[in-house]
Amino acid sequence: MRASRRRRLSRPAKNEGRQRILRILRRAWMPLLLVVVISLGAYAVVRIRDTFGTHGGVTSGEGAGDNTKPFHPKHITYEITGAPAGTVNANYLDENGQPHLVESAPLPWSFTIVTTLPSMSANIVAQASEQVHALRCRVIVDDQVRDDRNTNDYQPFIYCLVKSV
Repeated sequence: MRASRRRRLSRPAKNEGRQRILRILRRAWMPLLLVVVISLGAYAVVRIRDTFGTHGGVTSGEGAGDNTKPFHPKHITYEITGAPAGTVNANYLDENGQPHLVESAPLPWSFTIVTTLPSMSANIVAQASEQVHALRCRVIVDDQVRDDRNTNDYQPFIYCLVKSV
């Protein structure tokens, strides 16, 4: 009898140990799974990098600025021509893409923008007064005519557009 009591008493001790382990696993299974998944992902990234030969580490950008080619500023000229006695109302875009209005400008009219931006849009819109029956606009970029239009109407309206200067 005493031996059977000892066996009965020792069994609950084993069950308590199992229950304690199960409680710990119930609480920790998600973090453990997360650690395993992150480890496998890191291993896969390292293997892929080794396979494709990207062994170089991260380098700083120091010294990279010395490799730039010299950049010359662009000269954009807006021109509007017509009868010398006439006037024109003109709208144009500056180097920052902001519109500007010039009212009753005497003809011929021109305006030059100098920019170091890699790209910009050049746009000019003009409407002449009643005295003018022929109007011409041009956009000149670095001494090359990029857009040239003319019209012959009563109070002519005209525009010139260069999408990428």
